[in-house]
Amino acid sequence: MVQVSVIIPTYNERENIIKLIPSIDKNLSDYEYEIVVVDDSSPDGTAEAVRELANNYPVKAIVRPEKSGLSSAVVEGFKASCGKYIGVIDADLQHPPNYLKNFVLAVSNGQDIAIGSRYVKGGIIEEWSNYRSMVSKGAIMLSSPLTDVKDPMSGYFFFKRKVIENISFDPRGFKILLEILVKGSYKEIKEFPITLKNREKGKSKLDIKEYMNYLWLLCCLYGFKLKKIKNER
Repeated sequence: MVQVSVIIPTYNERENIIKLIPSIDKNLSDYEYEIVVVDDSSPDGTAEAVRELANNYPVKAIVRPEKSGLSSAVVEGFKASCGKYIGVIDADLQHPPNYLKNFVLAVSNGQDIAIGSRYVKGGIIEEWSNYRSMVSKGAIMLSSPLTDVKDPMSGYFFFKRKVIENISFDPRGFKILLEILVKGSYKEIKEFPITLKNREKGKSKLDIKEYMNYLWLLCCLYGFKLKKIKNER
C-alpha cells in the first residue's frame, strides 16, 4: 500500500529529473512511496527519461498534450496519486530532497501540512537578484490577509490527503499552495526552514503571464474567503 505520493510538475526538465528521482528514492527508502511526474509534452524528452527511470524506481509519467501550467499539473497529479500523504517538489533541483523525510514525519505525526519555508528563521535563498526577492516578498504581502503562513508561495510542501478532499480547485499559474491554504481543511501547520538552491539546468518558467495569473488567483481567493465569512455569520 502506497503511503507517500510525491508530485513533480515538469516542462523541459530532463537533465534535472534524472538526478532528482534517484535522490527522492534515497530519502524515502523507509516508506512505500510513488512519484507522479506530470509533464506538459516537454520537447526535451522529459517524459521519455521518466519512463526509463520507471524500470528502477516507483515513478510514472502523465503526459498532457500541451503546456497548461504548473498548478493544474499538480492538481492532475493529486488525482492520479494514491498515497495517504502527498508532497509537491519542483523538478529544477532548487528544493533539496534531504528535507523529504522531515516533511513526511511531520504529517504522519500530527501536522496536517508541512511547508518548506524560505522565510522562517533558518531559511536561506541562494543568490537571488534584488528584483526576484522583491517580487517574491511583494507576492507574499498581497496574500497576507489570506493566511498567516510566512511562505505561502512555497512550491515544496506535504499534506494529508484529507486536507484537499473537499476542494474545488481553480488552478492558475504557479501558486497551488496558497489555494490549498485558503480552501483546505486543516488545523496544524509546520513551516520548516529550507535552503532554496539555484536552478542547475534549464530556464525559469516565470514570466509576465504567470504574474497576471497570480493576480487573478488572488482575486478569486479573496472572493472565496469573503463568501465563506459571509456564510459563517
